[in-house]
Amino acid sequence: MSRRLTTLLVPLLVLTAAGASGCSYRERVCSSGEHPVRTVDPSDSGLACAPDGEQPPPGYEDFPAGEAPEYVDDMY
Repeated sequence: MSRRLTTLLVPLLVLTAAGASGCSYRERVCSSGEHPVRTVDPSDSGLACAPDGEQPPPGYEDFPAGEAPEYVDDMY
């Protein structure tokens, strides 16, 4: 098998195997070292991220324990 063909087939096989195994990508709400916070105003469903260990910015509050969304499509 030629080197060029091998270079093309290996990534294709890896992607096919990942798709067949049920792997999926889910985007996280916040980056590493951050946690999600919500707006204080109940009429606004805004969401932001605050650095871990720091207070939320003005107008935001921490989520109650166990209720913070982890992924973009999580309900909160």
